[in-house]
Amino acid sequence: MKMNKTSFRVLETWAFPFAIIAIFGFGCAALQPEKPKTLVPTDRGTAVFLEKYEFKGPPEGWALMRNIEGGDFELGFLKFEKGDFPSQTTFMYDDQPYGGSQTLEKRAKYYCTRFLFNSGIDLRITRQERVTLDGREAIAINLEGENPNRSEKAKSKVYLVKKGNRIISFVCTQWRPLNGTYSQEPFDHFEAFVKSFKFLKKDFYENFEDELKKAGL
Repeated sequence: MKMNKTSFRVLETWAFPFAIIAIFGFGCAALQPEKPKTLVPTDRGTAVFLEKYEFKGPPEGWALMRNIEGGDFELGFLKFEKGDFPSQTTFMYDDQPYGGSQTLEKRAKYYCTRFLFNSGIDLRITRQERVTLDGREAIAINLEGENPNRSEKAKSKVYLVKKGNRIISFVCTQWRPLNGTYSQEPFDHFEAFVKSFKFLKKDFYENFEDELKKAGL
């Protein structure tokens, strides 16, 4: 979640068509296995990401972020908003949130000590509650904080969610100058993203656990 140090690439704005690039070598076309398209819209008003997840994305004007160096998140969206720097909002799905505990309360406690740590924002929890997302146990955390030295502030919503023996997360953070006003609309898009998020395939950890069970371990 350390956005100031995470390497990512802005691939496109929402609903912008992807180009399929054919690779040719030395004048001869090399037949390559077809890779899944990054983001494919459905007739259900959702989109499928790399054939792995389905969700309702934000409207036009948001850029799709995809990590390319194995960092802190897998996919997310970014929007630069009107107003003085740093008026912007990001939200994302992260399958490896801070901490190692498989207990939601313990994970949440540790998570909040690390979240936005490098930003200099002095965060405080404004609300924390147990919720259920798609039948899974979860904790919803609302945070706010300021950094007077940089004349900026941030407001975040974090979901830590039990998924089998692991905990995953969804995170939305809105940045504003100290005299700026927060906007609810980006958080509404985030909530729609989270509550529509579906896993279409088993992930690496689930497949690994299946292999251990088969081996009797």
